[in-house]
Amino acid sequence: MNRWLPAIFAVLILGSATVALSPSSAEAKGPDHSVAPLVGRPGGPQREVFGFVNAGNLGDPSVGYQSWNFGLLTTVAYFGLHVNAGDGHLVTYDTAWNVYHSSTMTNFVNTAHANGVRVIVSINMHDTSTDPNSQMCQSLIAANQQSTITQSIQQMQGAGIDGINVNYEGDIATCANGLTTRDQFTSFVQSLRSQMPAGTYLAVDTYAGSAEDNQEFFNVTGLAPSVDAFFVMSYDSDYSNSSQPPLNCSSYCFNPISPANTYRFNVSKTIAQYTALVPASKVIIGQPYYGRRGCVPDGQTAHSYPIPNTNFVTTTYLYASTINSQSGVTYLSYHRDPQEGFAEWDTWYDSDWHCVREQYYDDVWSLGAKYALINANNLAGVGLFTLDYGGGAPELWAQLATYFDCPVTIALAPTQSITAFTFGLSAGRCSVGNFDVEVHDDTLNEGWFVQPSILVHGATSAIVGLQGFQGHTYTVRSRALSTAGVLSQWVYASTQVSATAAKAHPWSGLYTLDGYGGLHPADSPLLDNAPYWPWTAARAVHALPGATAPQSGLVLDAWGGLHPYGGPAIQVGQAPYYPNLDVARDFVFLSSGAGGYELDAWGGIHPFSLGANPLPPPPAQYPYFPGQDVAKKITLLADGSGGYVLDAYGGIHPWSVSGKPLPVNIAQYGYWPGQNIARDIWLSPGSTSTSASGYVLDAYGGFHPFWSQGTAAPAAVGTYGYWPGQDIARGLWLMPGATPSAASGYVLDGFGGIHPFAVGGQPLPPAIGSYGYWPGRDIAIALWGA
Repeated sequence: MNRWLPAIFAVLILGSATVALSPSSAEAKGPDHSVAPLVGRPGGPQREVFGFVNAGNLGDPSVGYQSWNFGLLTTVAYFGLHVNAGDGHLVTYDTAWNVYHSSTMTNFVNTAHANGVRVIVSINMHDTSTDPNSQMCQSLIAANQQSTITQSIQQMQGAGIDGINVNYEGDIATCANGLTTRDQFTSFVQSLRSQMPAGTYLAVDTYAGSAEDNQEFFNVTGLAPSVDAFFVMSYDSDYSNSSQPPLNCSSYCFNPISPANTYRFNVSKTIAQYTALVPASKVIIGQPYYGRRGCVPDGQTAHSYPIPNTNFVTTTYLYASTINSQSGVTYLSYHRDPQEGFAEWDTWYDSDWHCVREQYYDDVWSLGAKYALINANNLAGVGLFTLDYGGGAPELWAQLATYFDCPVTIALAPTQSITAFTFGLSAGRCSVGNFDVEVHDDTLNEGWFVQPSILVHGATSAIVGLQGFQGHTYTVRSRALSTAGVLSQWVYASTQVSATAAKAHPWSGLYTLDGYGGLHPADSPLLDNAPYWPWTAARAVHALPGATAPQSGLVLDAWGGLHPYGGPAIQVGQAPYYPNLDVARDFVFLSSGAGGYELDAWGGIHPFSLGANPLPPPPAQYPYFPGQDVAKKITLLADGSGGYVLDAYGGIHPWSVSGKPLPVNIAQYGYWPGQNIARDIWLSPGSTSTSASGYVLDAYGGFHPFWSQGTAAPAAVGTYGYWPGQDIARGLWLMPGATPSAASGYVLDGFGGIHPFAVGGQPLPPAIGSYGYWPGRDIAIALWGA
């Protein structure tokens, strides 16, 4: 026979563990017949997770539907209504019928539907006889078929459920009417499909070996057009595999119930055989939530023969997995099957039975190996026989989450009273490799900002920090990549930072500009909409003055182009531009934000305007070094009348706009003739055209105060980073409100490092926790904020 033997349709009892066995099965998703898709629903599994439930256990609060995680299921099949072979009618006098028509069933269906889970009913006929007048042959007579179809659809509709599962288990045989059970069963399924209402779901349970040659009871290719899914009963293979290589046992011997590989009938082979005949999207691989145990001669042999008449039983997962807590158990030893490497087998001495006992079952490790094969082969999903054998066992649900869904929950308060805040991520019981987080600034309509993945290495939760601007609303989305490689769907949450929220830092925002135009927050809210070039074109950046600084501003490129960042976007009016000439070096805004001035490499100063504003007055007097690339930085006095230009050697040169006097000369400053060593300049906000002071930063990180005649010298910087002989310092930024006598701030190095400094007697500003950094790559250009 090219199939696995069906499980014994019987009730086997071990202590408090009762198992009603039949390789009955479940349904799967399929696009045919307009079936409503449940796979991939918001918060649901990425594949079909289908489970059977035994009628007698449906309402048991310890193992029935009340104990399940419906968020990890897509379909549940009620197992099941039985077919009377004599006339094709459904049996109306057993437990399954009574529970089906009870409030327990109604409550279960309501719960499943409220959670987006499909419910179907299994119609069952089991007879492997090859007699021409067998029950299977009788049930498949055309008139009896129609009775079964009519009543099954009536029962489906009466219960308000979503489909039918066909669990006919038999052998190919020629019936008294001259037709084979194979052909009649195929015709039965085709007729059932044609009469089922549109949008309802049809699954057929088949043997694991049916697709090996497709010549037995189940015509896999003939059934495929009619079904939404094949529930492949990839369990009970231990009976068939006992007599096959590599074991060749003379009678039943212990071995995996659903081996992943190696044995004659195994999940890997089954997947390959089915997907060679039908689409992978129609294949569900059924897995067992039960095991076998019995007395054996010793505790050293994996594939022992059970000792006859010594309580050889089939036991539920819940009972098999808790052997260490059961009475009479000593010398317990755990193992993995030596042939396929996954299935668990255990041995112990059992004083209750006065023998050495052995058991085989699929624990979460073994189930995970099969789940991985389902994912790797892109099958419809997994089937579970049966959910009530596992109940609420947390490890089973966690493994399903890890392989088929890793739903993230975001714990984010709706409002924030401080600009730096945290929120929690949780994936329930899923084992997470990493969380992905992206942020959208709804106020600026910027994002999504992709955050570095949060590696948690198998944990189930994480805490994430976020910075926000006062008054802004943010939307956060997150998803999880499980340790099994399953990527969950995005989930969303929003929060608003109060307009009066306390600032977490002594600034509203602080940022680094890299040479390509990238903006990188330093313990600050996220900003975007910046330009970006494939070469190091960025030369300078400044925030637009005003109450919302530094939320928007401009980035200067090497050719003089001015490009907005942040929001709302700035519209540049008239501006200088020098195509293909790397000549632009710096710029400065007017305090009104209506425009400003650009500095070129030779010292030329060029006005620009924003929006419809007129150009600012042209410069009247300014330093100029024709043909010499020495101009570095430009500053502007608060009244817009002029300012100072810093050259590469440390020289500080006054400049003025038309109609305004030239600012006072700088009397004291550092100067290094012929050495390209000056990197940045800070002009005290209190400077005027008659009194000016500030600091110059050299390439090694040194600070040099400057001041005009009659102006007090700025305090010496007492604590700062310094790299003698290393041209690494790139920019400086002073804290809001800094004065020459009370100054502190940060120095930016070429790799992106941000280093605090302070004048003598002043405390250092706080260390920066998060910022852009590129070890060994000299690409950091500027540090700015407000």
